[in-house]
Amino acid sequence: MNRARFRKENCSSSPWLFAHASGDRLKSVKRSFKTACRKVGIDDFRVHDLRHTCASWLIMEGVLLTTVRDLLGHATVKMTEKYAHLNPKMVRDAVESLARSD
Repeated sequence: MNRARFRKENCSSSPWLFAHASGDRLKSVKRSFKTACRKVGIDDFRVHDLRHTCASWLIMEGVLLTTVRDLLGHATVKMTEKYAHLNPKMVRDAVESLARSD
């Protein structure tokens, strides 16, 4: 059963996408995620890998490091900087903006 239908039929007033039938938040989706990966033949993949993918895609789309930091809940932008290399265009654009300011 998909999550949207499950919520509609069991806990439509819950604010959580991943909820028990009672509407309480699921504390972890690790076991279900592992089962889903096994069923489709994906090995060596964790829920946390999705977090890295999200951050990478945001940076590649030009989202500011500080915004990605806030979305990921990093304490400092230093933790988010490991993704900066994925968008060298952002650095080029910043340098080019200096040339345009003449």
